[in-house]
Amino acid sequence: MLKWLKKESNSKLNRGRDNAWWVETLSNPPAEEAIAELRSILVRGLKPALHKYVDRELEEFVEDVAQDALLKIIDRVGTFRGDSKFTTWALKIAVREGLSELRRKKWDDVSLNLFTGKGENGTSNSGELPFPSESPAPDRATHESMVLQNVMSIINEELSPKQKSAMMALMVDDMPITVVAEQMGVKRNALYKLVHDARLNLKTKMESRGINPEEMLHQM
Repeated sequence: MLKWLKKESNSKLNRGRDNAWWVETLSNPPAEEAIAELRSILVRGLKPALHKYVDRELEEFVEDVAQDALLKIIDRVGTFRGDSKFTTWALKIAVREGLSELRRKKWDDVSLNLFTGKGENGTSNSGELPFPSESPAPDRATHESMVLQNVMSIINEELSPKQKSAMMALMVDDMPITVVAEQMGVKRNALYKLVHDARLNLKTKMESRGINPEEMLHQM
């Protein structure tokens, strides 16, 4: 029996590497040789895809990403629809995994305390909203300043502390929603609901003050 199983496994591995081969050899139980081969393909593809985003230790980072991506690929192999080459599909998953990991690393040492209105020495930052400035014309700058002051006033006065913390982190510093959810200790769906309610509240209050919410919220 063991001899037959080994022979059957070898016959699969010796077939051409088409989409069906990858799906079959990586389906439960996945063949170790197929895993090793795909891992090598992912590492080779990830290096040029991610090198411009990684300052150092590219080899180690790519190896780790490839390993994590393999687990997801094997778990999702049954969802592969064959719209592209299997290796292309797998590499897309790996690149997304790498970019997600880079975004998580960027915020590893950032605390949401920075967005709750408290500075490092406990002083309040609630009057500051660091929107980027592009040095507009004086009249436009005055208008934008007044609008931002009104928006900041609404955020401080109308949103709950959790809503304010989440909105400032997401819309000002572009923190990934997964990171914000982790730091707030809530599930992602709960954070979506929190942000949705905060946006509706902001929109209503902005309209009542004569501010076009579409101009301010379209990127939030």
